[in-house]
Amino acid sequence: MIKINKFLAVSAVTLSLVAGDMVPYSSMAVYADQTAKVVCDERYWVAARSGPGTEYELEHKLSNGKDITILEQTTGSDGKVWYKAKYNLAANNEECVSYIRSDFVSAGEAASKPEAETTTDATAGTAEQAGVQQNNEDQIALATAAGAYATGTITGGNVYVRNAAGTSGTTKVVSLNWNHQVDIIGETKVNGVVWYNVKGTLNGKDFTGWTISTYIKVNYNNTGDNTNFVTAMKNAGFPDSYIPNLTALHNKYPSWTFEAVNTGLDWNTVIENESINGLNLVSKSADNAKKSTAAGAYNWSTNTWVEYEPGWVSASSSYIAYLMDPRNFLDETNIFQFQSLAYSPNETLSGVQSIIKGTFMEGTKSYSNNGEKINYASTFMDVAKNSGVSAYHIASRIKQEQGINGTSPLISGTYSGYEGYYNFFNFSATGSTKELIYKNGLAFAKKQGWNTRAKSISGGSVKVGSNYINKGQNTLYFEKFNVVNTSSLYFHQYMGNVTAALTEGRNLAKGYSDKNQAFVFKIPVYNNMPSSTVGFNKAGDTNNYLQSLSISGVSLTPAFNGTTTSYSAVVSNAISSVSISAKAVSGNSSVSGTGSYSLAVGNNTVKISCKSQSGDTRTYTININRQAAPAGNNSSGGNNQGNNSQNNTEVNITSGKYRIGSYITGIEPGTGAADFVKNIAVSASGSVKLLTSSGSENSGKVATGNKVAVYDASGNLKKTYDIVIYGDINGDGAVNALDMIKLNRHILGKGTLTGAHLEAADANRKGDGGNALDMIIMNRHILGKSKISQN
Repeated sequence: MIKINKFLAVSAVTLSLVAGDMVPYSSMAVYADQTAKVVCDERYWVAARSGPGTEYELEHKLSNGKDITILEQTTGSDGKVWYKAKYNLAANNEECVSYIRSDFVSAGEAASKPEAETTTDATAGTAEQAGVQQNNEDQIALATAAGAYATGTITGGNVYVRNAAGTSGTTKVVSLNWNHQVDIIGETKVNGVVWYNVKGTLNGKDFTGWTISTYIKVNYNNTGDNTNFVTAMKNAGFPDSYIPNLTALHNKYPSWTFEAVNTGLDWNTVIENESINGLNLVSKSADNAKKSTAAGAYNWSTNTWVEYEPGWVSASSSYIAYLMDPRNFLDETNIFQFQSLAYSPNETLSGVQSIIKGTFMEGTKSYSNNGEKINYASTFMDVAKNSGVSAYHIASRIKQEQGINGTSPLISGTYSGYEGYYNFFNFSATGSTKELIYKNGLAFAKKQGWNTRAKSISGGSVKVGSNYINKGQNTLYFEKFNVVNTSSLYFHQYMGNVTAALTEGRNLAKGYSDKNQAFVFKIPVYNNMPSSTVGFNKAGDTNNYLQSLSISGVSLTPAFNGTTTSYSAVVSNAISSVSISAKAVSGNSSVSGTGSYSLAVGNNTVKISCKSQSGDTRTYTININRQAAPAGNNSSGGNNQGNNSQNNTEVNITSGKYRIGSYITGIEPGTGAADFVKNIAVSASGSVKLLTSSGSENSGKVATGNKVAVYDASGNLKKTYDIVIYGDINGDGAVNALDMIKLNRHILGKGTLTGAHLEAADANRKGDGGNALDMIIMNRHILGKSKISQN
């Protein structure tokens, strides 16, 4: 059971973010004429539309990494921020202006991924040519006489292998798909992006070429005597399954340090807690396999997901497990989600200088507006020692927030009304216009007294450290997945996007022009981990539910519900055949078993199957009982008349213990189904069943949203009643912190309660729905100070 203090911790974090005290470091203030890139981690292209909203015409499909210039931002009718942006089409160099949704734009120095090299179908087309030329000076000679220094696994669909690195002036050699294996024989950089020289076999033919690093997972071959290193890693607490890739990284970057963080947590328990609905999110446009189909997060009957934030739904537990398994990301790029964000004495001034080389922070700067003279690299080193935050992280984060040129009014010290104030970390720099962004950010800086650049860097670093880093959540991974801060395990998590640590780590890795620095990586280890790395495969649409199932002219018992797979029906002897029809919820599913069936007297079993796009089959069974002919009477009309007489019999229920009205109430939490049914009396030789909200028979605890189904003597469904247990909002038969979370989201407008669940939220029985007073009553009930009355 989740204790109430954890719920309160969640509320506190939510309120602090709403108050705007600290914006996520992945966010950026957007300025007019700011350069940016299209980012599409979960799709193969991004729509550029004629106006700010999906209701506007689609003008172009922009590929990942496409350069754009943001002209202004606005809020669309969908409540989302849209950027008005200009860009050139590669085909004819035509300059275009369209609207692009902000969450598919990286407004920093670089997008989270380089040029797209994948396409899903003919309509998506090939990747746009970004005008990138190979830089021979960046060539890294890693090919050896022994052949491949690493192997690679393709992690995308239709990934191009080209005759040279880069997209401009190159041609496609072959296209590879998910999980294809290649040998890596060399690598180079094109505009800072790594391309791998690969060789392999496709359809029995050998090929050699270049592919972009974005869509290949690298496994390095280990060479030389690594006995001492392997022993050291085992002594540090790393399981054997971590060590091969760590050894390969050590051989390439001997100055790197790897620290095992033993969480002491059971792997399955971690995944179960991180899979709580709404805790980890993926884009609504993500592959269906990445989205949760757990109860409450997904409606199988309508093939729709609950949006916990606009456009964001719960991640599937299998995708969460893949992202949380550190062994999937022990390569020279993805490992940076484990880079220590805490200060280390191993950090060097030259390392910081490497990070800020080529930016406005390089060298010593003198400013005329206040006479300040500052050497940023030295300042970062001094601030790191005092704040406990890594100098590398401070340098990288400011570089990310302010870009290469550092032209933002937030750090100019000259913005009207806020002269002499600086906000290098963009704290509270939010708003619908650039003027509001500047004013809000600088008002925050003025309140903090940041009237020099050095004070802003120092004060901002302390603030960055105090919220997470100095509480043990000192890597991007630990900020996203809180498995170390035991005061609020799983809930004190900075980002909702389940891929945030991975993508931010990739961006961090790209920011280092020289990786031969004394980086420290803190890598989590869990108890009872799977012996091999947790994999993840895109499975496509997993919905295998029926939307409808019916027998022509005959009623099903119980009434059809997509979650219920077993049904019965009774027909008279006069009916010798029936026609069964069914329709799948998803258009990607196939249905089999429908059509006409001849009926023998007695039971006839018919099975209807619904197969999802991913290959999972769900089978629905109907037992059709054809009655025998009445003795001495072969008249089907008389038999039908008798059945109609039975069907018209009124059936009622009463109870000496529970109240039966619009809802059945008066039920104490924890009441068992059998005890409940014993206290329901039914007339006219009828019967009752307690059903779950999905329509299957409930033999466990009674819960809000359950239904009492009333049948006549022939087994025909006559009526249903919804059950309400006051305080049990989420329908698990208990009153606990999960119910308070549901009520809190309803009060904040982030979720909507209806029907029996809204009635259950009225804990004080005032008839006014769920509100803050009801939350207080529920809290007292959970703490054992008072009890919610059910009568």
